[in-house]
Amino acid sequence: MKKILALLLALVLFLPVLSFAENTDEDYEDEDDEVEIEDLNEFYFSEEDTSALDSLLQESEVISSVKTDTLELNTNLPDNVINILLIGLDVHGTKEVQYLKDQLRLSNDSPNQSISKRSDVLMILSINTDTGSIKLTSIARNTYVELIKWSEKRQETYLTKSIIANAFGSAVYNSNNKYTGWIDHPDLCVRSVNHNFQLNIKYYVAINFFGVEEIIEALGGVDVDLTKEEANAINSYLNMKVVYLKDENGNYKTDSNGKRLRKYHGKEIADTYDNHSDSRVKLASKSGVQHLDGLQALIYARLRKIDNDFQRTARVRHLLDRLLKPTVQKIKSGELDFTNFAVTCTRYMYTNLPGSEIVSIAMNVLNSELMNSDLSSIDSLISEYRIPEDGQYSYQTVDGSSVTVMKDKQGAIERLHQFIYGEYYPPD
Repeated sequence: MKKILALLLALVLFLPVLSFAENTDEDYEDEDDEVEIEDLNEFYFSEEDTSALDSLLQESEVISSVKTDTLELNTNLPDNVINILLIGLDVHGTKEVQYLKDQLRLSNDSPNQSISKRSDVLMILSINTDTGSIKLTSIARNTYVELIKWSEKRQETYLTKSIIANAFGSAVYNSNNKYTGWIDHPDLCVRSVNHNFQLNIKYYVAINFFGVEEIIEALGGVDVDLTKEEANAINSYLNMKVVYLKDENGNYKTDSNGKRLRKYHGKEIADTYDNHSDSRVKLASKSGVQHLDGLQALIYARLRKIDNDFQRTARVRHLLDRLLKPTVQKIKSGELDFTNFAVTCTRYMYTNLPGSEIVSIAMNVLNSELMNSDLSSIDSLISEYRIPEDGQYSYQTVDGSSVTVMKDKQGAIERLHQFIYGEYYPPD
């Protein structure tokens, strides 16, 4: 049971977080009964366990290689904290190609068949190998920063300014400046985060929203305490019709190929990420605890228009609580088929974390005092932070789009270091 719990913590509990952008430090109180966890000290993995995990990752084709000498590492940071970049990729219109490895293969091998991707969610997972403590920093997707991008034409990197959601890859254009494809650059995404925040991130885990939905499905869904407004909003989102864009004369707008332009939201997105609509039960229009499937849970966590970002953050934390407790219970009771569960997870992820490193991280967390503390709430397991902080940013318009600009970037870097390490470590 200990080995399964460790793998679950390392591979799964952090992955659903990727769909939940822009968390804040607002408290969310929960008065439910606590989950009792047995003593997990003196935990270990055998070489066979490590080998089995490596084989699973290799067979699933989710392991990539990144040259650390190109990542702009801040070598002055203490090495007792492992920083991992969690990348949530929003990929629209990909019902036929759902697995992330296939989406990556298309874009890298055949750019003219590419699937463009935005790093819609970026989070820094910081694990202290001495104490086992876990800290999670969310970077708002509209944060305006310097990005390191790749020029296919010049075959070199270059520096530009854009929102950090554009950090994952690059569009490819021909000599006539016509878009011809897309190439993924997870290494440049990592490098851009290091460049802007003076960090030493070597590892990343990327997942698409198919994965978030399927992971929650594999856990059997989740029971969530909803308001009537939230339940109605989820139902409405699942039934929203496709909206085609029109010009001032009422004519449909089209792209260069004559295809109608449309808003990518509502029922179209729901259908794109939905593999279980046939069995879905419509939520009751009332307040109280209701069972959500994977897609309903994903929509719940990303509701925006019914209230504000503070309430959205409370929903995120509530959902993470609801995922943590029953998952631990299912592991203890033997209800969870972890082999199939791990295979489901790896289909939708891509990483440069080898199995041995995942094992090492899991051992550090499982053998720490942290695992013997109160696990009745996500707050007892993960400390959270957000960039930019409240009151430390302004909205500006750049090239016609609204972006979030940090008022004092150096101050933001120093406060981030303070959160992760307890003090600021400037690079050489």
